[in-house]
Amino acid sequence: MPHRRAFTLIELLVVIAIISLLISILLPALGKAREAARSLKDSTNIRSMIQGLALFGNSNEDRYPLPSRLDNGNATMGFSLSPLEKDNSGNIFSVMIFQQFFPPQLTVSPLENNPRITVDLQYQYRNPDTAASPASALWDPGFAGITDEVGMTGIGAGRRNRGATGNLSYAHVPPFGSRARAWQSSFMSNEAVMANRGPQYDGLPGNWRLVPGPAGEQSLTLKPRGPRVWTGNIGYNDGRVAFSGRPDPTTLMVTYATDVGGGRSQPDNVFVSENDDTGIPLNPDNFPTRGSNVMLKMYGNVDFTPSGLIITPIND
Repeated sequence: MPHRRAFTLIELLVVIAIISLLISILLPALGKAREAARSLKDSTNIRSMIQGLALFGNSNEDRYPLPSRLDNGNATMGFSLSPLEKDNSGNIFSVMIFQQFFPPQLTVSPLENNPRITVDLQYQYRNPDTAASPASALWDPGFAGITDEVGMTGIGAGRRNRGATGNLSYAHVPPFGSRARAWQSSFMSNEAVMANRGPQYDGLPGNWRLVPGPAGEQSLTLKPRGPRVWTGNIGYNDGRVAFSGRPDPTTLMVTYATDVGGGRSQPDNVFVSENDDTGIPLNPDNFPTRGSNVMLKMYGNVDFTPSGLIITPIND
């Protein structure tokens, strides 16, 4: 019988070490490839939704959907104390889904880090049972823009799971107040209209800081691994979508009335409502007051009280 030489223990260990080394080299590359694929799918989602908004605008004098304008007979949401209460993020995107401009799968980003933001697989395109008059409803009120809408005036009772989950990953231009003028189809390449939602900041242009707590430093909108920074896709009114590694892309510049930290022209933080003169955030919650800068948020409740408009922006 011929003698057959077997592998020695040392040879096996060398092979295992080489395989382990190759895996350690390939895994980060595979992770980056998966992340790039998710980012590409996310940009496609945003582009498709902006195209849907533009198509809606074509039949509505270039105006994007306002649930309060559509549901003026209260067939969809009859509880309303003020029509503005209907103009929250969930209802706006539910109008678009109901009219089949895009499916509910597009409203949840492949980059979503919050496990409570899920695709609404129970969306009702006909006779939604949470509507005031199901047969005449103009959208499904069960679709939730954000989580935890239970405590908000009249909204939580109409959401599926009473607000335990949300069905939207994207911030958008405020459709009310002094910034409502931007909630329309302009086809302008420098008008940001949607983005992956982001955290809350304070500071000044060129030196933005995450606020403490779940709305800022602990926000689920931040990159989960490595440095806690926001990265995402920003969609513009001409349908263009661009990836940004920061909340204030250098392609979006604002010129302030005074020097703000090294010059009057600074990149615009799309999640902050800055004072047009000083660049200082106008309030801790970044209420969407008038400004020439971009302001993208998600909104859970819009309420008109004797003291004025109360809006609940969502950052987590």
